Amino acid sequence: MAPDEIRIRAIPAWEPVHGEEAPFLPLSADERAELRRFGQAISFKTPKTQIFGAGDDAHYLYLLTDGVAEAYRVLQSGERQIVAFYWPGDILGLAEEGSYVSSVDALTPCTVYRFPADGMTNFLIEHPTIEHKFYVKAVHDLRNAQRQLIMMGRLSVQKRLAAFLVDCSAHEDYFNLRRSILTLPMTRYDIADYIGTSSEVVTRGLGHLERMGIIHRLSPRTLELKTADLRAFVNLTGG
Repeated sequence: MAPDEIRIRAIPAWEPVHGEEAPFLPLSADERAELRRFGQAISFKTPKTQIFGAGDDAHYLYLLTDGVAEAYRVLQSGERQIVAFYWPGDILGLAEEGSYVSSVDALTPCTVYRFPADGMTNFLIEHPTIEHKFYVKAVHDLRNAQRQLIMMGRLSVQKRLAAFLVDCSAHEDYFNLRRSILTLPMTRYDIADYIGTSSEVVTRGLGHLERMGIIHRLSPRTLELKTADLRAFVNLTGG
């Protein structure tokens, strides 16, 4: 996949599932061309480079086309809370009263399309099919945010970690479906800041999942997953 290939990662909420769901909304060649014309491709080649900071003026909306990014807030205690990992096809740039609400850093080398915020409304009005896809993406992300709230508030650390691994396995650039091998683009420190624990607890949690036989650690960032068993362990829908 080319680094500047424009995709929007979302699954429509109102359509019945028929087998394996496609993770990206269909975009026509014309729609991709219009998004390229309106935006500007920018690459961040060095991991941990900041794309924008919390409190900065929200002049742009971003669409990630390659790599992985992380959104985080620094709490008054000085601790960092990661609020989201962004994957290819995700939209970055949540704002409030004209300012970004979180900082976003490139976790790996990344490419984004940058769209001017002050022209976004008119652009979407002029391109209603693209506007609909942005709407579906917003609903998709809201649904995932609600799921994250349940996960953080109701699940044990081991189940939060298992749910996180299941989520990572949905990304074809990092999960080899044939071999069931997941290559994590983030460190255990990043994972800890996301699921609300310490890196030591993440390490112990991975050991617990391995003793259960539902993962196998090939290296610190390479895991063999039994995704069906991980999902059954999490059982997010079953309480």
